[in-house]
Amino acid sequence: MNDFFKGVRRHIDKLDADHLREQYARLSEEAISLDTLFQTLAQGIVVVDENGAVLKSNPAARELLGMNPAEALPSLAIPLGKSSKREILVTYPVERTLEVQTVPMPAGSLVYLRDITAEKQRTQEELRAGATQAVRDLAAGVAHEIGNPLNALALNLQLLQRTYKDEEGLGECLSQVKRLDGILKGFLQALRPSKPNLTVGSVAQPVKDCLATLKAQFEERRIRVGLNLPGALPPVAIDKDQIQQVLFNLIKNALEAMKDGGSLELDIGSDDNDIILKITDDGLGMAPDQVAHLFEPYRTTKSHGTGLGLMITARIIHDHGGTIDVESQVGEGTTFTVRLPRLERRTRALN
Repeated sequence: MNDFFKGVRRHIDKLDADHLREQYARLSEEAISLDTLFQTLAQGIVVVDENGAVLKSNPAARELLGMNPAEALPSLAIPLGKSSKREILVTYPVERTLEVQTVPMPAGSLVYLRDITAEKQRTQEELRAGATQAVRDLAAGVAHEIGNPLNALALNLQLLQRTYKDEEGLGECLSQVKRLDGILKGFLQALRPSKPNLTVGSVAQPVKDCLATLKAQFEERRIRVGLNLPGALPPVAIDKDQIQQVLFNLIKNALEAMKDGGSLELDIGSDDNDIILKITDDGLGMAPDQVAHLFEPYRTTKSHGTGLGLMITARIIHDHGGTIDVESQVGEGTTFTVRLPRLERRTRALN
């Protein structure tokens, strides 16, 4: 289509009335074909302007959302001009889970809606059987190869504690070795289809613990960390160790995306349904194609990454009954939003 318009513009001064009519007819046929495709797609497509007003939508968008897209989109808080990917639960006219992707366009954004209810109902093994088995084999090998040296390190650190007076420093080393051993075990557990060990608590403590663990890295790289934490948060049912692993993965990703002297913001709040945690960095950001494939195994933006960290993170959050969303723009940073259901209500609804 672009080549067609370029060709017409380039030769329009040389076209007579017959040729113009011919080109117009060709353009009309193309437009009709594209509009037919747009109207019959099973996926929902909504085009919005730079202010978020709906310019065009197809019938599938209305069917999937259960209402006029112009009425539904404000409730979704579409990030204008940014690439994003998230999941929402719609309860009317039927309950379904939708994947919502946004792609920036000139003077607006394209919103893509896909029904992923069937995918959500399948087990992780059915969705990614081959990849999951490969990850399990890799994880088992890594855990075995690293576990033995960790045990040796722990033993020798305990012996050194008996000899040297600097027990505090050695104790911290031993603590970190034990923590690394715990991460390996958690890594394996997160890959298996096992439910988290839920207890009633607050997300505030895992956040504080994670920030304390990474404090030295923040200081070394001169990263400014802001924590906006209300005085009281509604209780949630969480596995504290798994949630701390989620936080560690997301914050480490943010650190690797930022230059020294960057800024990291953590905002914790709540609404009627969820506890909401936002982690925002001012790093490199991601292109739309990178955002579209996040949370998939072996997909990574890092030169030496494996792409497993975000896959594990998404699995843990989903096992907690929550959701994880991402918004990003190249050169302007990334925001991950984690929602965990409050004890009073464990579902989100779009009415």
